[in-house]
Amino acid sequence: MSAGQPIAVKGIAFDGGYGINEVQLSTDGGATWRRAQLGSDLGRYSFREWSAAWTPPSPGNFRLMVRAFNSIGESQGTQPLWNPAGYLRNVIEHVDVQAA
Repeated sequence: MSAGQPIAVKGIAFDGGYGINEVQLSTDGGATWRRAQLGSDLGRYSFREWSAAWTPPSPGNFRLMVRAFNSIGESQGTQPLWNPAGYLRNVIEHVDVQAA
């Protein structure tokens, strides 16, 4: 990816049955957040697509983070919370990227 060139950032969000009503993207490691565009709401227990455009402002390393909010206001924390069976990992996801 090149600095100054816009890219599409996209993914899917899922919750425990209340429905996703907001997804936020941070392009500065969680210092600031902005709303992503949501895809169609396909009902309870469905994945919900999201997307956002981002333009790396300069060459360098960036941490992109995403968090989703369900219809009762719940979101992920910064640390994963596994249940005893090893399911339900619920954490703010991130990916480190480098712009040239």
